[in-house]
Parts: sequence; structure tokens; C-alpha cells
Amino acid sequence: MAGRQLASQTVPATGGNVVSTDKVGAANGVAGLGADSKVPQAQLPTPKITVGITAPATPAVGDVWIDTN
Repeated sequence: MAGRQLASQTVPATGGNVVSTDKVGAANGVAGLGADSKVPQAQLPTPKITVGITAPATPAVGDVWIDTN
């Protein structure tokens, strides 16, 4: 089976998506991903800020405790 040669791809110098002239790459590759893409996004919890003299018993990652003692 002969290998398939892909068409040229251009990577912008200032960042951004790879622009592909290949029909398969453009449809299924990086250039095909948009804001409505089905790629899963990380669901990050909102950090909580606690102000007081007693630290929280079970702080979550990203939580902040400001000691006023």
C-alpha cells in the first residue's frame, strides 16, 4: 500500500491554528476545531477566599486563607 503524501501546512509565526490545504487535515485536524468543538474542557472549581483567624478544615486546591490573627 502506497503512503499518502499530505499537502503543505502553514504555521503562523505569531501563533494560531495550523492552516492545512489537505482535505482530510482541514476537515479533521487542528484547523477543523472551533469554539463549538466537542473536545472536552476541564471543569475547574471556583477558588474560595477565607478571611479569619481559623484555617478552613478541608481547603480545596486553589483556595486562599488570609490569616487576620
